[in-house]
Amino acid sequence: MSRQIFSSMHSKFSHMGRSVFMATALMGTAQFAVAGPTVDQLSDCLVKATTATDKTTVLQWTFAALSAHPDLKALSNVSDAQRTQLDQKFAQVLQRVIVEQCSAQAKAVIQTEGLQAVGDSFQELGRSTGEDIVKNPEVKKQLQGVLRYVDLNKLVMTFLTPDIWNKLGTIRQ
Repeated sequence: MSRQIFSSMHSKFSHMGRSVFMATALMGTAQFAVAGPTVDQLSDCLVKATTATDKTTVLQWTFAALSAHPDLKALSNVSDAQRTQLDQKFAQVLQRVIVEQCSAQAKAVIQTEGLQAVGDSFQELGRSTGEDIVKNPEVKKQLQGVLRYVDLNKLVMTFLTPDIWNKLGTIRQ
């Protein structure tokens, strides 16, 4: 019986560990602002206005931008020509969605919350794109690879407090 409980707990913590790790890896450095209704409306418009191709452009541009960091540069082979091309493609996407497709929402955000809030509106698009990234089997495999080196027994023993144990009563039956 205790083996069944441990196996069930190990599975739950393993799933939780993967989820926490993926979320931290993708969004750990993002700052989330408390959004007002106009920011939410612009965020929704941005997500709806971007196509799969647009999201690929956002993803590629973000990768190229991050790979310019000295700690990451050695891990990437993005050329200056590719960076320039990605800057141009991303600018076209931004201009189209902000000026043509979501202009009313962008104006409302600027009027009610300021220009900085327009940038905050892109967090939802980033989150949506990030979710799409981790659905890719190769990305999932890489993100889960770190779990081979995490001692899940220590995680379970560290975080399985009596309070949490009591909340898991359905598993103990």
